[in-house]
Amino acid sequence: MVDEDHVHRLAATIRRAGKWTAPLPVETSTGIVMDGNHRLRAAAVLGLRFLPCVALDYVDPRIRVTHWKTGEPFCVAAIAKRILEDKDLFPYKTTRHRFAPILPTTEIALSLLTAP
Repeated sequence: MVDEDHVHRLAATIRRAGKWTAPLPVETSTGIVMDGNHRLRAAAVLGLRFLPCVALDYVDPRIRVTHWKTGEPFCVAAIAKRILEDKDLFPYKTTRHRFAPILPTTEIALSLLTAP
């Protein structure tokens, strides 16, 4: 679940910048977007056909997933189970992903992400 107001504000910010700056971290074996569902929805609002991604794996010890409110470790198997079986996201602000080192940034013109 995402906050639709935030999605539209983010889409407007991205449109004004004219470039995409944060690749989406995607789990390699499932294609699950690990973090960045607001950015993914903003890309749809903008009509983007392509997005830069970083392929990662939940078994990588450099990726930490915690419960947003408590900070306790979050069972990553529950993420795949929920999304792949129920076809639904967790409620807004359920998980927090931390990547070490931090993910790279990009500066890709939006026009390149909309081209056929």
